[in-house]
Amino acid sequence: DDEEAARMQRTREQNPVGSAMLGYDDDKADAGLLGSRPRFSTFFLQPAAHRLAAVALLVVASLVLFSGGLSLTYLGLSAAAAPATWHGVSLGGWLVMEINPFVRHDGDALDMRPSWMFDQIEARSELDFVTALRSEHGDAYAIATMKNHWAGYISDKHIDAAQALGVDTVRIPVGFWIMDAPVGGASPLEYGLSPEGFVTGGLNHLHEMLVKLRRRGMTALVDIHAHPCNSACVSDGLSCAVPLAYATTAAPIADMPRCGGGVYPTSRQPTPGEATWAEVGLNSIEKLAAWIAALPAEAQAVSAFQLANEPALGPPGIYEGAVNEFYARALPRARKVLPTLPLVLSFIPPTADVTAFLQKAQKDEPAPEALLADHHFYLNWQQPVGVTMGWDEIHRRACAAAADPQGLQVYTAAKQRVIIGEWSLALNHDAPLDLTRAETRAHLARFYKEQLEVFAATPGVGGAFFWTLRMGSGWDPRPSDAHPHGQQADGTSAWKSLPGYPFPVWSLLEMAEAGVAAPLNASYAGTCKH
Repeated sequence: DDEEAARMQRTREQNPVGSAMLGYDDDKADAGLLGSRPRFSTFFLQPAAHRLAAVALLVVASLVLFSGGLSLTYLGLSAAAAPATWHGVSLGGWLVMEINPFVRHDGDALDMRPSWMFDQIEARSELDFVTALRSEHGDAYAIATMKNHWAGYISDKHIDAAQALGVDTVRIPVGFWIMDAPVGGASPLEYGLSPEGFVTGGLNHLHEMLVKLRRRGMTALVDIHAHPCNSACVSDGLSCAVPLAYATTAAPIADMPRCGGGVYPTSRQPTPGEATWAEVGLNSIEKLAAWIAALPAEAQAVSAFQLANEPALGPPGIYEGAVNEFYARALPRARKVLPTLPLVLSFIPPTADVTAFLQKAQKDEPAPEALLADHHFYLNWQQPVGVTMGWDEIHRRACAAAADPQGLQVYTAAKQRVIIGEWSLALNHDAPLDLTRAETRAHLARFYKEQLEVFAATPGVGGAFFWTLRMGSGWDPRPSDAHPHGQQADGTSAWKSLPGYPFPVWSLLEMAEAGVAAPLNASYAGTCKH
């Protein structure tokens, strides 16, 4: 309709901005508190003159290292055509439901944020959500709820709006359970319950999405966002006490310790070739790769395959060896059926060990563009808790992102091709921002363009994916007599959260509606000279 068409095409000019942190509501700063993350870099604490010198040196070095440019081409299924540079957004919260409780309590995990990403439903993880639905209403109700979510959370209008904003590729997070058949079943296409209790059948909806993207001339980066206990005390399908998929000592298949106490029970039985949780994850990679390789022509829209996301998120120096070993075992499994499709590997944080591993792995790859690192750039966590950045510092850090020796520069200095798999507009540990103020929106619009300018200008960066297309404010997939397919609360949409919702800046659609987000495929060269 006319309103939707106008929304897709809307772009607004920035208002003049000052230097104060306008729109920052200090008395609500604890509302979105996250503990410190391993994304904080001391680079931004250095004197400005030192940072500027580092930026200048990086530009010269990068021009030498990547003078030939980065031409990302689709090296796999001939029916799909990938853009030279990905202008992307993630479909976060869809096939992996990142969900948190409504209230934070003493002793909760540092990564727990009340009402992330939803404000009508709550749980510590997707598995906790499904388990509670089964306990309260039965298995059929839980299955119907997840089918509603997969069918209704991302619509055709949302994809069309993304394309109108310059999106040519979407990053689709999935969980390892997407390749599980239900207990008593034979195919992952069947709706039911996995051995751990996840609802199965999500693969149908991934297929439908690929068909929709293909029809629009868009592509997909399919991302296994959650392996068995992917991290400790993070809502990525489960909220586990330890990252079992990357255990330093092989973790046998058994009930999984839950963050905060208790276990996630499993009925999965060890078999030859699948006796540990790492092998469950590895087998899911192999199965999903084979599924991608066998896609019919109308669904051939996959332009890259990501083997894991933020594995063992936490302080460096503990799990790097185990993560590298996991990837060393995963790469040949994926390459067996996807010999030339670009594969993406995520590391948190990047280190010399990471680049050494990648350089070794590149020797077996068909081309440099075929193995990409995934770097996540979030200013939200790049300062200690309690330290508030003003707008001047925010803009300075955004424009110096490529020169951070503990971040993106780790990859570019090693001549490693990389994508920005996640970035956002969140700041100061999710401090609330007053989006009714023109000054706040103007600063955010500038911050948005600064990041895009840096990503586009950094040789070796093959694209960037905003997190996320929409947030879940107002969305409730639970069936009722009045709303058997779930409902979006009155007065809300993917473009409009409920008043007081703490995370609207994470939504590309909502930021476009506010006049902050502009086309991702436009040039913003010169923004950092503001």
